[in-house]
Amino acid sequence: MKYLFLFHSFFDTNSSGSIDKSDFEVAIKNIAKLRGRKPDDDKYKETESKLMKIWSSLENAADSNKDGQISIEEWLAMWEKFAENPAAPFEWQTLYCKFIFELEDASSDGVIDSEEFSTVHECFGLLKEDSEAAFKFMTRGKQSITWEEFQELWTQYFTSESPMDPGNFIFGAATY
Repeated sequence: MKYLFLFHSFFDTNSSGSIDKSDFEVAIKNIAKLRGRKPDDDKYKETESKLMKIWSSLENAADSNKDGQISIEEWLAMWEKFAENPAAPFEWQTLYCKFIFELEDASSDGVIDSEEFSTVHECFGLLKEDSEAAFKFMTRGKQSITWEEFQELWTQYFTSESPMDPGNFIFGAATY
Protein backbone atom coordinates (compact mmCIF):
# COMPACT_ATOMS: atom_id res chain seq x y z
CA MET A 1 0.00 0.00 0.00
CA LYS A 2 2.66 2.55 0.99
CA TYR A 3 4.68 1.81 -2.15
CA LEU A 4 1.60 2.52 -4.27
CA PHE A 5 1.09 5.77 -2.34
CA LEU A 6 4.65 6.78 -3.25
CA PHE A 7 4.14 5.76 -6.85
CA HIS A 8 0.99 7.85 -7.28
CA SER A 9 1.71 10.81 -4.98
CA PHE A 10 5.42 11.48 -5.43
CA PHE A 11 6.58 9.83 -8.64
CA ASP A 12 3.76 9.61 -11.21
CA THR A 13 3.37 13.40 -11.14
CA ASN A 14 1.56 13.58 -14.47
CA SER A 15 -0.87 10.76 -13.51
CA SER A 16 -0.08 8.71 -16.62
CA GLY A 17 -0.05 5.40 -14.77
CA SER A 18 3.69 4.95 -15.13
CA ILE A 19 6.83 6.78 -14.04
CA ASP A 20 9.09 8.26 -16.69
CA LYS A 21 11.45 11.16 -17.23
CA SER A 22 8.57 13.57 -17.84
CA ASP A 23 7.34 12.98 -14.27
CA PHE A 24 10.67 14.26 -13.01
CA GLU A 25 10.43 17.26 -15.31
CA VAL A 26 7.01 18.06 -13.79
CA ALA A 27 8.50 17.69 -10.30
CA ILE A 28 11.31 20.11 -11.22
CA LYS A 29 8.77 22.69 -12.36
CA ASN A 30 6.62 22.21 -9.25
CA ILE A 31 9.63 22.61 -6.97
CA ALA A 32 10.78 25.67 -8.90
CA LYS A 33 7.34 27.20 -8.45
CA LEU A 34 7.37 26.34 -4.73
CA ARG A 35 10.77 27.97 -4.24
CA GLY A 36 10.31 30.84 -6.74
CA ARG A 37 13.11 29.68 -9.04
CA LYS A 38 13.49 30.33 -12.75
CA PRO A 39 15.13 27.95 -15.28
CA ASP A 40 18.27 30.09 -15.48
CA ASP A 41 18.76 30.14 -11.66
CA ASP A 42 21.64 28.08 -10.27
CA LYS A 43 19.33 26.44 -7.71
CA TYR A 44 16.90 25.45 -10.47
CA LYS A 45 19.75 23.84 -12.41
CA GLU A 46 20.96 22.09 -9.25
CA THR A 47 17.48 20.69 -8.59
CA GLU A 48 17.20 19.58 -12.21
CA SER A 49 20.59 17.85 -12.08
CA LYS A 50 19.80 16.03 -8.84
CA LEU A 51 16.37 14.88 -9.97
CA MET A 52 17.66 13.67 -13.33
CA LYS A 53 20.35 11.68 -11.52
CA ILE A 54 17.66 10.17 -9.27
CA TRP A 55 15.55 9.36 -12.35
CA SER A 56 18.47 7.65 -14.07
CA SER A 57 19.23 5.57 -11.00
CA LEU A 58 15.55 4.69 -10.46
CA GLU A 59 15.19 3.75 -14.12
CA ASN A 60 18.20 1.41 -13.81
CA ALA A 61 16.74 -0.19 -10.70
CA ALA A 62 13.16 -0.65 -11.86
CA ASP A 63 12.68 -0.44 -15.64
CA SER A 64 13.13 -4.14 -16.33
CA ASN A 65 11.91 -4.03 -19.94
CA LYS A 66 13.98 -0.91 -20.71
CA ASP A 67 11.12 1.03 -22.33
CA GLY A 68 11.84 4.28 -20.48
CA GLN A 69 8.80 3.84 -18.23
CA ILE A 70 8.29 2.21 -14.87
CA SER A 71 4.95 0.47 -14.63
CA ILE A 72 3.24 -0.31 -11.34
CA GLU A 73 4.27 -3.94 -11.82
CA GLU A 74 7.93 -2.98 -12.30
CA TRP A 75 7.72 -0.61 -9.31
CA LEU A 76 6.38 -3.35 -7.05
CA ALA A 77 8.91 -5.89 -8.37
CA MET A 78 11.69 -3.44 -7.47
CA TRP A 79 10.35 -3.29 -3.89
CA GLU A 80 10.21 -7.08 -3.71
CA LYS A 81 13.88 -7.13 -4.68
CA PHE A 82 14.62 -4.48 -2.05
CA ALA A 83 12.89 -6.61 0.62
CA GLU A 84 15.45 -9.35 -0.01
CA ASN A 85 18.21 -7.08 1.34
CA PRO A 86 16.83 -3.90 2.95
CA ALA A 87 20.21 -3.11 4.49
CA ALA A 88 21.43 -2.24 0.98
CA PRO A 89 19.07 0.43 -0.40
CA PHE A 90 19.02 1.28 -4.08
CA GLU A 91 21.25 4.21 -5.03
CA TRP A 92 18.21 6.29 -5.99
CA GLN A 93 16.75 5.86 -2.48
CA THR A 94 19.88 7.31 -0.91
CA LEU A 95 19.96 10.19 -3.40
CA TYR A 96 16.25 10.85 -2.99
CA CYS A 97 16.49 10.84 0.82
CA LYS A 98 19.14 13.56 0.77
CA PHE A 99 17.26 15.52 -1.89
CA ILE A 100 13.98 15.47 0.07
CA PHE A 101 15.70 16.51 3.30
CA GLU A 102 17.40 19.44 1.58
CA LEU A 103 14.15 20.39 -0.15
CA GLU A 104 12.20 20.34 3.10
CA ASP A 105 14.94 22.22 4.98
CA ALA A 106 14.04 25.50 3.24
CA SER A 107 15.93 27.57 5.80
CA SER A 108 19.09 25.45 5.35
CA ASP A 109 19.56 25.29 9.12
CA GLY A 110 20.05 21.52 9.23
CA VAL A 111 16.62 20.72 10.65
CA ILE A 112 13.09 20.42 9.28
CA ASP A 113 10.18 21.97 11.13
CA SER A 114 6.47 21.37 10.64
CA GLU A 115 5.96 24.36 8.34
CA GLU A 116 8.84 23.33 6.05
CA PHE A 117 7.60 19.74 6.00
CA SER A 118 3.97 20.53 5.26
CA THR A 119 4.79 23.16 2.61
CA VAL A 120 6.71 20.64 0.51
CA HIS A 121 4.01 18.00 0.87
CA GLU A 122 1.39 20.52 -0.23
CA CYS A 123 3.46 20.95 -3.41
CA PHE A 124 2.92 17.22 -4.04
CA GLY A 125 -0.85 17.58 -3.55
CA LEU A 126 -1.24 16.52 0.08
CA LEU A 127 -3.38 18.49 2.51
CA LYS A 128 -1.40 20.81 4.80
CA GLU A 129 -3.41 19.67 7.84
CA ASP A 130 -2.64 16.01 7.14
CA SER A 131 1.06 16.77 6.74
CA GLU A 132 1.14 18.81 9.95
CA ALA A 133 -0.53 15.93 11.83
CA ALA A 134 1.90 13.44 10.25
CA PHE A 135 4.87 15.60 11.28
CA LYS A 136 3.63 15.82 14.86
CA PHE A 137 3.16 12.06 15.06
CA MET A 138 6.42 11.31 13.25
CA THR A 139 8.48 13.55 15.54
CA ARG A 140 6.55 12.52 18.66
CA GLY A 141 5.74 16.18 19.28
CA LYS A 142 9.24 17.58 18.78
CA GLN A 143 9.49 20.92 16.98
CA SER A 144 12.00 19.73 14.38
CA ILE A 145 14.01 16.78 13.12
CA THR A 146 17.69 16.62 12.23
CA TRP A 147 19.31 14.96 9.22
CA GLU A 148 20.29 11.98 11.36
CA GLU A 149 16.73 11.56 12.65
CA PHE A 150 15.36 11.99 9.14
CA GLN A 151 17.60 9.19 7.84
CA GLU A 152 16.38 6.86 10.59
CA LEU A 153 12.74 7.68 9.83
CA TRP A 154 13.42 7.22 6.11
CA THR A 155 14.90 3.78 6.63
CA GLN A 156 12.01 2.88 8.89
CA TYR A 157 9.52 3.86 6.18
CA PHE A 158 11.07 1.44 3.70
CA THR A 159 11.59 -1.43 6.15
CA SER A 160 8.81 -1.22 8.75
CA GLU A 161 5.90 -3.60 8.80
CA SER A 162 4.12 -1.75 11.61
CA PRO A 163 1.66 0.93 10.43
CA MET A 164 2.20 2.99 13.57
CA ASP A 165 5.98 3.33 13.30
CA PRO A 166 6.83 7.04 13.05
CA GLY A 167 8.79 6.60 9.82
CA ASN A 168 5.60 5.63 8.02
CA PHE A 169 4.58 9.30 8.20
CA ILE A 170 7.67 10.71 6.48
CA PHE A 171 5.80 11.32 3.24
CA GLY A 172 3.21 13.52 4.90
CA ALA A 173 0.44 11.08 5.71
CA ALA A 174 -0.05 7.66 7.17
CA THR A 175 0.70 5.59 4.09
CA TYR A 176 0.64 2.02 5.28
